[in-house]
Amino acid sequence: MSAAAITKDSNGARALQIYLWVVMAGRLVQGAGSVLLDSRPDIRVVAPLLLATVMNGNPPHAWLHIVWGVAGLFFLATFRSAAARVRLGLTFGVFYTLLGFLGMAVHHPFGMRLEFPENAFHLTVGPLMLLLTWLAWRDRGAGAALEPARGAGS
Repeated sequence: MSAAAITKDSNGARALQIYLWVVMAGRLVQGAGSVLLDSRPDIRVVAPLLLATVMNGNPPHAWLHIVWGVAGLFFLATFRSAAARVRLGLTFGVFYTLLGFLGMAVHHPFGMRLEFPENAFHLTVGPLMLLLTWLAWRDRGAGAALEPARGAGS
């Protein structure tokens, strides 16, 4: 992305872009760390308690994070428009928010260990993603980019 394109982004669009990159990279790192700790008890034993807590160690949950991280980073690297970021933000925000509510309503859905800390995280990251997506979408540049292209005569 050129410097001119970055300066044309609104604050909301720029915040969404940064947040998406951080969240997707964080999902990948957290998921990979969880898989590592789950598969290597010798590392889990010496890992600091805070790190072991953050790296959940629940394989279905960890793989969900890895898939989101890889797919999200690939999407961000491949589709660089404001409209694409709004679509990714909306999709991820809705998914993560619903996952947080599902984790509160159903005990360990789909074999994922979703306790209070995980649900609180999902219900923080998801709605914040939706808020930033809305701020980026309401900006003329991102909002106009979502509208279908019109012919010259319309």
